[in-house]
Amino acid sequence: MGRIVSDVVEAYRFPIEQNGFELEVKVAEDLPEVEADKEALGQALLNLVNNAIKYSRDGKLLRLEVARRGDEVTIAVSDRGIGIAKGEQKKIFDKFYRAEDSLVHETKGSGLGLPLVRHIMEAHGGEVEVESTPGRGSTFTLVLPIKRPA
Repeated sequence: MGRIVSDVVEAYRFPIEQNGFELEVKVAEDLPEVEADKEALGQALLNLVNNAIKYSRDGKLLRLEVARRGDEVTIAVSDRGIGIAKGEQKKIFDKFYRAEDSLVHETKGSGLGLPLVRHIMEAHGGEVEVESTPGRGSTFTLVLPIKRPA
C-alpha cells in the first residue's frame, strides 16, 4: 500500500508543488500485505488527490496517511479545501452528481470520479469513507480488508 501511495505522489508531484501545496505523507511501518489491483487502487487514490488539488483555495495542505485499523488497511487523503455539506456527502458518490458549491461549478469535472472510487473499493471488498466540514476541508479514506471476503 505504501508503494501505491508513493507512486501516486511521484506522478502528481509537479501539480502538487506548482499549486503551492504543503505535502505530508505518513506510511505506517507494520502494514500487512493486501490483495488488491495496484492499478485500480492507484486510480482511486489519484482521483482523491486530484479532487483535493482542484477544490482547495487557500488552505493548501494535502495529507496522505496509510495505516492499519484492526483487520483493515486504510489510506486517508485529507485537505483543507472547500468541504462538503453533510446533506451532500452521500450524493457525491452518485454518477454525475456535483455539489452545490460555486467552486465546484467553476471547476471542470464530470461527476464520475467519486463513483469510480466507490466502485473500485467495493470491488475490493472495501469501502470509501468521507468526513468533511464546509470551509474546513475533507478526509476521504479508502478502507481495504486485509483478507478479502470469500
